Order: sequence, then structure tokens, then C-alpha cells
Amino acid sequence: MADTTRVPKYYVRGFRERITEGLRYGGGVGQWSWLVHRITGIGILLFLIIHIIDTFFVVAFPALYDHTVAIYGGIISGIDPSVNGYYWPLRWAFRLGELGLIACVLFHAINGVRIVLFDFWPKAVNYQKQLFRVVQITFWVIMLLVTIRVVSPLFSVPEHQQNVKASAGK
Repeated sequence: MADTTRVPKYYVRGFRERITEGLRYGGGVGQWSWLVHRITGIGILLFLIIHIIDTFFVVAFPALYDHTVAIYGGIISGIDPSVNGYYWPLRWAFRLGELGLIACVLFHAINGVRIVLFDFWPKAVNYQKQLFRVVQITFWVIMLLVTIRVVSPLFSVPEHQQNVKASAGK
């Protein structure tokens, strides 16, 4: 009788299994701060890519840059006369996007200070939960004030629309 030994195959988990296993772990403060720090870093990177592209328009295509900046303010022009005008949902979307960017930068910066503290004071690891709580409280206090400042102008008509309405009424 022939002795056939088979080499065992290793089970390779799929993407879904790896994600669910990672979420099931439910680790502590260190895992969640690491995850949020990475996500905010990716958010900042995506903004920088978009910012570099639209700033490139200043030199290469100045009219396109002006058009892009107008879209950020909620104004669409030059495409089709029936579509041209001010769209408040567009203005809200970009303003909320700015708020998301501010949140990413703010959390990333404050949590980065916490991480640097671990480098300079190794015993800070013993106070990881308390330090992360300080990061959270600082983030939410600053973010609350910033949110009020960023969102409050959305509840009034922009200056450029006030001028349009005033000239239309004359």
C-alpha cells in the first residue's frame, strides 16, 4: 500500500471574515484611537489631493477655477441657463464637508499630541484611557464651538444672493 501524505492547505480568510473578526475583537481604547487616527489621516489626505487638483486650475485654467470656487458657494453657472443659479443644498453639502475636514484635522492633531506624549513619557501608557478621555473632551468642546461658527452662516441668505434679490426687486 502506498503511503500518500498530503500537505495540509492553509485556510485563508476572505475580506469579510477579516473585517468581522477585527470588529468582533472590540479591543480597548488603543485600538479605537488607532483606527480613528488612521481614518482621519486618510480624510486629510483625500482633501489634500482634491485641494492640489483644484489649485492647479488657478494656473492652468483660471476660468475653471473660478467656476469651481463658485460651486463651493452653491452657485452653478455656465452649464445650461435653465440650471444656472444658487442651490442651497450644494452650499450646505460643501459647508458640512468643510466641517468634516475640520473634525479630521482637529482629532488627528489632538490625538497626535497624545501619541507624542507616549514617546516622551513612556509611563503615559499606564494612563491611556484617561489621556484618550482628555482627547475626546478637548475634541468635542472645540468641535462644538467650531460647528456653531461654521454652520450658523447657512441659516441666512448669502451676500451674493441678497444683491441678486435686491436688484431683481427694483
